[in-house]
Amino acid sequence: MNFFVNIFLILVFLIVTGGKTTAEPKEKADRIQSKVSDSERKDKSKINTKSKSKDNKPGSLVLKNKKGLWKPMELIWEESSGAVSPEFRFAKQFQLVTKENKVILNRRVVEKGNLVLNESKEISPQLYQKWMESLFHYKIYQLPLEDVPKEQMTGVSYNYVSFGFGSTKSKFYYQLEERNLPDWKEKNSIIQIIERMKP
Repeated sequence: MNFFVNIFLILVFLIVTGGKTTAEPKEKADRIQSKVSDSERKDKSKINTKSKSKDNKPGSLVLKNKKGLWKPMELIWEESSGAVSPEFRFAKQFQLVTKENKVILNRRVVEKGNLVLNESKEISPQLYQKWMESLFHYKIYQLPLEDVPKEQMTGVSYNYVSFGFGSTKSKFYYQLEERNLPDWKEKNSIIQIIERMKP
């Protein structure tokens, strides 16, 4: 009888200690797995953060082709006072255009009926990049290609901004008083960027 009791106790002991020895590696494996999962999650979040910052950082706008030449681009802005008396007459025409290896800014300004500025200057790549990023920020490339207004009033100037970048083309017309309208904030910002362009 004692013999069977001893065997029973030994079996119980082995089962209890054996269960612990098999449980310990499993617990360790679970802890290791959770650490790996945590580190994987951290690595993925780092990758996502890096890719987000890379995509959103200034300078991500690609302005050159694979050969390192400027992509075709032409921006024209024309604004004038219309038919008013000479002392209030003004006209502005700015053109920013890319050649293969350079960017040119042409500016012509008339004030009080007199030509006060007529120049054509090469622009630095950094300045061109900055201007383009600002224009793209206000989504100049998403504006529609408008036709010339059919109804034209005598003495009222129809000003416009025309933009072409590769196959993208947009153009909008406006009257001077429209620049003060609340829903013109985006277009007015585009005009102000162009108006401030200097070599």
